[in-house]
Amino acid sequence: MSHRGKLTERLIRIPLLLAERPYSQQELTREFRVDRITIRRNLDDLSRFYSITNERHGREVFYRFDAYKYRPPNFTPAELATLLLAQQSIAATGVSFGTPFAGYGSALLAKVRAALPRALRDKLDALATIFGSAAVPAKDYAPHADTIDQLTNAAVACRRVRLRYHTLHSGEIKERDFDPYAVYFDPDGATLKVIGFDHARRDTIPLSIDHIKALRETDKIFTRPPNFNLQEFLTKHCFNGIHGDPMTVRLRASGVTARIFAERTFHPSQRTLESTPKSSKSEETTTIEMCVARGRGLMRFILSWVPEIEVLDPPELRQEVARACRQALARYVDDE
Repeated sequence: MSHRGKLTERLIRIPLLLAERPYSQQELTREFRVDRITIRRNLDDLSRFYSITNERHGREVFYRFDAYKYRPPNFTPAELATLLLAQQSIAATGVSFGTPFAGYGSALLAKVRAALPRALRDKLDALATIFGSAAVPAKDYAPHADTIDQLTNAAVACRRVRLRYHTLHSGEIKERDFDPYAVYFDPDGATLKVIGFDHARRDTIPLSIDHIKALRETDKIFTRPPNFNLQEFLTKHCFNGIHGDPMTVRLRASGVTARIFAERTFHPSQRTLESTPKSSKSEETTTIEMCVARGRGLMRFILSWVPEIEVLDPPELRQEVARACRQALARYVDDE
C-alpha cells in the first residue's frame, strides 16, 4: 500500500478503533507501525471532525470517543441473512476496491456466516449464486488504487487537490483545483467517480476517477456545504451517468415501449400524464413527464427507445433529437 493509502487507512480506522474502547498512543503506534508524532498528527486532524478526548493514566495517554460506549447490535437470524446477501451484492460492484473497507467486508461476511445455523448457511450459500447485483465495474480500477486513496484522504480531511484531468468532450488534459466531497460508484455508467466543487467551472460536478492523470493535495482547506447530500445531488443533477442542469421533459412512448414506460420508473420525479389503449387505428401510448439533468445522458436515454418514442417538450430537446435521428439516418441511406 502507498504512503497515501496508509494515511487514508489510519484516518478511517482510528475512529473505528476508538469507538470500541480507549486506545493508548503506544497501542496505536503498534497497530499502525508508525511513530508517536504521526499518531498525534492524525488525532489532531481527526479531532476537527470527531469528539475525541484524551486522558493520562500514569505515563500513557489514552484516547477515546467522548461519552460514547460501543454496544454491538443484537441482530436476528433474518437480519443477519439480509445483511449477508446485501454485502455480497455490494461486493460484486467493486465499490470497496482500493479502500480499507475491503478487509472489513470480508471479516464481516465471515462473522455473519459463523453466527447463523448450519442449515441456513448452506441455504444462503446456494442463494448467493443466484442473488446479486448486475452492476459491475465497466473498467479495471486496479491501476487507480492510489488515486482513490488520495481522493478519499482529501475528502476526509477537507483538503483541496490539484489534478490533471482528461476531458473526453475536448480530448484535452487540463490542470484544475478541486474540492472532493465524495467518492462513489455510478451504476449508470458502471464507473467510479468523485464529486466535488470544480474551481475552473465554479460548480459542483462529478469526475471520472480513471480520467485523472495526476493529483496532489494542496495546503488549502475547504468547507463542505452543510446541506450537501450525495443522493439528492445525483437525483437532481445527474441522469444516465451524465451531469447537467435539471430540465422538465415530456415523452410519449408507443407500442411495447408504452407498456414498459407504464410499469417502470426511470426517475423519482417521473409521473404519467396520459395513457391511451390500442385501437384499430393506433398503437397504445404512455406519456410521462420527469425533471432530469439535460445533456448526453438524457439524449442517450431517448435515442435508446427510438423509434417508439417522441419528445413532446421542450421544443429545443425535440429539435436536438430530430437532428440526431437525421444524422443517424444519413449513415444508412446508401444501404436502402
